Amino acid sequence: MFGYVTVAKSQLSEKDYKTFCAYYCGLCRAIGRECSQLSRLGLSYDITFLAIVLSSVIGKEPETVSHRCAVHPTKKRLSVVNDMAVDYAAAMGTMLTYLKLEDDLRDEHSLKAAAGMAAMRSGYRRSCRRYQPEADMIRGQLAELSRLEKDGCDSIDETAEAFAKILENMFTPGFIEEDTLRRSLAWLGYNLGRWIYIMDAYNDMDSDMKEGSYNPLLAGGKSPEYYHGEAAREIELSLTFTLENIASAFELIDLGGNKNIIGRIIYTCLKQKQKAVLSGEDAVMDNRCLLRGTTNGSGSRLRRNEGK
Repeated sequence: MFGYVTVAKSQLSEKDYKTFCAYYCGLCRAIGRECSQLSRLGLSYDITFLAIVLSSVIGKEPETVSHRCAVHPTKKRLSVVNDMAVDYAAAMGTMLTYLKLEDDLRDEHSLKAAAGMAAMRSGYRRSCRRYQPEADMIRGQLAELSRLEKDGCDSIDETAEAFAKILENMFTPGFIEEDTLRRSLAWLGYNLGRWIYIMDAYNDMDSDMKEGSYNPLLAGGKSPEYYHGEAAREIELSLTFTLENIASAFELIDLGGNKNIIGRIIYTCLKQKQKAVLSGEDAVMDNRCLLRGTTNGSGSRLRRNEGK
């Protein structure tokens, strides 16, 4: 889940943007503290979205402190601290990144993946000790996704389902106990995962065709031109329907003071990203306040989203 949840500074109030940045910086610090310093290579806006949603439903006002860091040594920046949702998201992001690297190494013998795994191994092991059931879940779903890819599955719905279930589970941690809330969070996570997977498949069609890599949209013998042409409307409708499901789940969740931030991301930023990908003009968001160089290092279906 890398590179498709984006934040446009122009779409948020100054206060809300600073709040998002505080979660982003807090997550970066939490990864370094809870996992390992090198695990911060897996930092992404997508995992920040997970952190802010779960932090919001807990109902506790986030605690923030001002820090300097190596990336921003001249000016202190606010970071969210002492937040169980942020710590949880740090571990989930680390495990997902590591296991995708592992999958990439196994399937493609990628030296980049091997180097990434070496860098993140200690952070992954620490995360697994705290969240073993979640690690097993991610590993199992990625194995199912790998099986579908090896079988040349030509159903985008079937392959997207395997990834969607990872996010469905990530959005329903054990510290969220209320059943109705868990169902809404599960629906939000599931549809976000489905949307990300289909977006990535569409965005990578041309490069996958050139490289001979698996892509569920191409597995049935169709060409990228088919999906850019007569089938483009079908893809757009599927993605828009999935975005509407995300929005319907969002409307059922009490997100406190962060509801506007999360709503703007869902209703404006994701929609803008979708439009940019479908038009072939992938959006360049204004993230000047945030850390640069967000990486994923992962392979298979979600491996090439640096800078998206």
